[in-house]
Amino acid sequence: MDNQDGQINGLNLHLDLKDVGGVWANFAAIKHSDYEFTIDFARLDFTPEGANGVVVSRVNISPLFVLQLIQALETNWSEYSKKAMPPEVRDNQG
Repeated sequence: MDNQDGQINGLNLHLDLKDVGGVWANFAAIKHSDYEFTIDFARLDFTPEGANGVVVSRVNISPLFVLQLIQALETNWSEYSKKAMPPEVRDNQG
């Protein structure tokens, strides 16, 4: 089976070539229980009749990983927005 191997943050990660392109999601629904969070990533297509969607990935994660994910997203968003967002937008973010 073809694959792509690489290192991210010192971890050796394996990715099948069929997954290299990823999937597009423009919506996420988040649910939780006492023990885990579930995030459904979906692609919504808008038509004159309304929106239709398909879940492209469902990910179950622990509460600890939710916190780590939030921190990683905040760090990455901060770095991204410094480069990509106009100053007037950056300065008005909460």
